[in-house]
Amino acid sequence: MVAEALALGAGRVLIVTDPGLSDTGLPADIGTALEAAGIAVAVHADVAGNPTTNDVAAARARADDDRSQAIIAIGGGSAIDTAKATAMLLANGGDYADYQWEGRPITSRSCPFIAVPTTAGTGSEVSKVAVISDPAQPFKKGVVSPLMFAHAAVIDPSVTIGLPPHLTAATGMDAFVHALEAYTGLGANPISDMLALEAMRLVVGNLHNATHDGSSMVARRAMMLGAICGGMAMDQAGLGLVHALSGGLCSQIHLHHGLANALLLPFVLRFNVPAIADDRRRTLNTLLGLPADAGGQDLVHAITSFVRSLGLPVGLADLRDDTAELDWDRAAEESMRMVMVRNNPRAVTVDDCRDLLAAMK
Repeated sequence: MVAEALALGAGRVLIVTDPGLSDTGLPADIGTALEAAGIAVAVHADVAGNPTTNDVAAARARADDDRSQAIIAIGGGSAIDTAKATAMLLANGGDYADYQWEGRPITSRSCPFIAVPTTAGTGSEVSKVAVISDPAQPFKKGVVSPLMFAHAAVIDPSVTIGLPPHLTAATGMDAFVHALEAYTGLGANPISDMLALEAMRLVVGNLHNATHDGSSMVARRAMMLGAICGGMAMDQAGLGLVHALSGGLCSQIHLHHGLANALLLPFVLRFNVPAIADDRRRTLNTLLGLPADAGGQDLVHAITSFVRSLGLPVGLADLRDDTAELDWDRAAEESMRMVMVRNNPRAVTVDDCRDLLAAMK
């Protein structure tokens, strides 16, 4: 970490993280090592679980106040996306809404930015997108630019050892869905296929152990690599209906992004199976331990069983008892506005979104 920071030539650094991770002492330890190398350090530890434009504005204000020359994100996708957005604004100016809603182009490389992921899930450390909610708008919209890539990503599986089982499972399923949607989506290509298949192989082979034996460094290392491969596959080939519906669902209820994806995955997969090419379905069958010629419903059942084996719910009713009060029509409409819908292997309508959300209840 110190070597990477010194290589960027920054004398003043802002660490962006969240309150829970700050309590572990990891950001402070990294800050101490940086200060010992002669780098001035400030810490912004207020990033929310589902970050908003307010989080970005607060991080940017702290960076301005401390005259920070580089940003280091320590945490999961929320901290990394917030830091990524902050680094972009420091180099390009303006407010995040200018880029998110007004179409202002990103013309300058982000200020020096290092990502230190502490979960194996989002792949944000290797992607060019930051997904931030705007409280004034009904749904999340990512800002995408190759100028937003992290300058460096420091991958250390040991920092995930203390991650609780439910978060290990949820973040791991996020990595799996990134890879699956990249592999089955319309934007799939030979390079993204290699990354996506390796990501799914690593997740299927190691997420159960990482969840139920969190001290397994073998499983933790494999999951970190799986998240990176999934993130790169997603970044190159795009996502699909799981992520689109996740946006609509999470606009109605506060759910961890990975958990929302895990909940939606079996239902969306059942919907998409008829549109998945036979050769790709055979590959997926084999990856999940099924005979290559197994039917689509067998694949859906295998995925559902995998999610259940991680201790994650397989329906919203397992998680909440107030689903009747939610505005599912609005959630369906918001899902259809997500750009990922266009990359889904099967064409989608708002009625399809409504039916899938209803089935998940």
